[in-house]
Amino acid sequence: MIKQKQSVSKPKARRMTLANLRTEPETFQFRAFETEEHHVQDLAASIKAGNEMDPLTVWKRGDDDYVVLNGHHRHAAYARCDYRKPIAVNVFECSEAEAKLIALEESTKTKLPMTNVEKLDAAWRLVCTDHDYSRAQLVKSTGAGDGTIAKMRRHRKTLEVEDLEIPASWWLAQRRVKGLEKQEWDNDMQEQMIQTRAKALDDAIGQALGRAGKIQWEAVAIVLERRLNKQTLGYVIDELRDEDEEDENNSPF
Repeated sequence: MIKQKQSVSKPKARRMTLANLRTEPETFQFRAFETEEHHVQDLAASIKAGNEMDPLTVWKRGDDDYVVLNGHHRHAAYARCDYRKPIAVNVFECSEAEAKLIALEESTKTKLPMTNVEKLDAAWRLVCTDHDYSRAQLVKSTGAGDGTIAKMRRHRKTLEVEDLEIPASWWLAQRRVKGLEKQEWDNDMQEQMIQTRAKALDDAIGQALGRAGKIQWEAVAIVLERRLNKQTLGYVIDELRDEDEEDENNSPF
């Protein structure tokens, strides 16, 4: 394993075009979804209005090889606007292991906060890498408790000893180690299960569903009614209505 340094030099402020930046969300995006459509739309509208976004956080992996660590929504919004001018970026020159920590630390302090499930999954992903992160580094970067990190390490060791596949999510890891029949479900476990299945569903049909909704939302309604029974469809409608009411209650106006 590679032992990690405890500090990274400050990033350099630069301006770069989108053509010189690449995204690798499977490595450096720790959210459940690479981007959320409503957030990209809001940012794109702001860009079209003449506003410039905050700098993207970028890792210089090598000569002419720059990877986005944080700012995937801003990058997607610029791309949607077919933005050709150079944009502001902060460039880190460091190891890949350090770049992953930077990506996670930046994600936890952005305006679109990570959920608790996303933070736990991010911690699990880092625990399962070949990089020898200290427990203190993982606690600081992910916000997970010291005991949780220790538990994750034990679970990884158990899975390796049993020659079992390392799952992508912390919920699946716990399920695989303990077995559902031995596990008492709590609210966190339930939420992790929902988020994991939601991501799988979004990966399978999310883009097609989003495009269809923009073109003809009635078509989406017909498919939902066709695929879901009335009781399940009622649950979906009630859930969406509850979220709207929460947003109204949280509004300062």
